[in-house]
Amino acid sequence: MDGNAPLEVWFDGSCELCRASVAWARRRDAADRLVFRDAATAPAGSAPAGAEQLAAAMWVRRWDGSVAGGFDGVRAVLVALPRWRWLAALLAAPPLSWLGPPVYRLVARHRHRLSARESSGRCGPDDPGTPC
Repeated sequence: MDGNAPLEVWFDGSCELCRASVAWARRRDAADRLVFRDAATAPAGSAPAGAEQLAAAMWVRRWDGSVAGGFDGVRAVLVALPRWRWLAALLAAPPLSWLGPPVYRLVARHRHRLSARESSGRCGPDDPGTPC
């Protein structure tokens, strides 16, 4: 494999927020640098992380076999998209490099709830008429 080989991006295909993120990246990946894989349908042993890790975050396997998960995986995807490398560099610098991982974990932990709000256009049962 070489540096021009695509990154494998493993994500939760049952998550609407995750699928929307994949769609966003696909639209910006004119050079086909990213290959997306639904972690739920992965053949045994093919994923870059264990089942518990895959359930908690998105994962990226680079051309050299190294892996990055969560916030670091997001940055790896942005590096692969030439027009978005500036954002990857910004996210690598303090204080965003310090804040990014815990914010990513918070969003990932609540992604299905956030996805439900996003798809319904409502903020929840306590306020069903208010758009999010």
